Amino acid sequence: MAISRLQTSLAAVTNEVTLAAANINFDFTLVKCEVPKEYESLGKSLSIKRKEQAVMGSSHITARRLGALFEGVCPPTPNLIKAYGTRASEIVTSAKVLSTEPSGSVFAAHSGIDGTSIWAAATSSALHVQLLACMLARIWTAPEATSIWFELAQERRKNIGVRYEEGETLRFSTLAAAAQSEISRSNLAEWDASARSWLRTADQVMTKKQQQLMLIIANVNILVNEDMTVLSSVMSAWRSALETVENVVSGMPQAINSGPTLLALTAWHLYPNILVIGKITSQVRLEDSLISPGGTLTIGLARATADDDRHGVYWLLSLAHLDCYGHPVRSGANLSQDSAKFTFP
Repeated sequence: MAISRLQTSLAAVTNEVTLAAANINFDFTLVKCEVPKEYESLGKSLSIKRKEQAVMGSSHITARRLGALFEGVCPPTPNLIKAYGTRASEIVTSAKVLSTEPSGSVFAAHSGIDGTSIWAAATSSALHVQLLACMLARIWTAPEATSIWFELAQERRKNIGVRYEEGETLRFSTLAAAAQSEISRSNLAEWDASARSWLRTADQVMTKKQQQLMLIIANVNILVNEDMTVLSSVMSAWRSALETVENVVSGMPQAINSGPTLLALTAWHLYPNILVIGKITSQVRLEDSLISPGGTLTIGLARATADDDRHGVYWLLSLAHLDCYGHPVRSGANLSQDSAKFTFP
């Protein structure tokens, strides 16, 4: 009986015969959440069109639907959310000073810093999802990251279907997000592209500290995790990074032996003091004012692996939706000083 109900639920979600709620037609553009005060400077810095897109357009809908789909899966991280917003506001302030584009140009309404994904997430209570977008954009190419997002959303919808069929009480917004049609690849690609654009701007502003962090990463050999299944691997890396960085920002020393935290730090532009233990132990003091005293990170220099030539943080996944047709594609991504660049669709 349990197998039969599971199969029925999976089929229902896959065929978009909704979760016993076939008439759900929830307009996600209507959902607005209070923006944390740390993000207000970012919102004021966006161009008119970017802000409209983040508050009323497809970016807002994507952020809100992803936020609803993954609601409750992440641990609370109040100090990380504050630190990320403060850093984002610092970055946009510095970027505006460095910008050479005239404010009165004909393209002014469409140009400027692309913080669309952050503002869309901030107005949708989906900042954890935007943090994941930056992690994926940092290490995977644009087509790979879009494929990962597509599979994450698809598998999460199936999971919600199973839980509903088993009688679990779920939030209406979560049911609505799962019951509606799948989020299109074009919207997910747009979501990923905005995160990539933000990373490029933030890297330019935070050049010195970012280069120091990437030098450390170039001398380690760490796997994100050993799970090649997209949903479970990404969820594990996401939660691990959130928990560890929250503790570091809060002033709690942390020791790591896997890659999610280092990947996250490069993507979220937060820089704790780091102790690297290996043949030669060294301490790198990045002196980030957003890290509370005591929030140091200890990492090992190397990890046993069959590939002795690999350096940095690397991630292996089997991507079922990288190609429109055919079998899943075994894919690997590497984050090191030489690979810290971005691809766009």
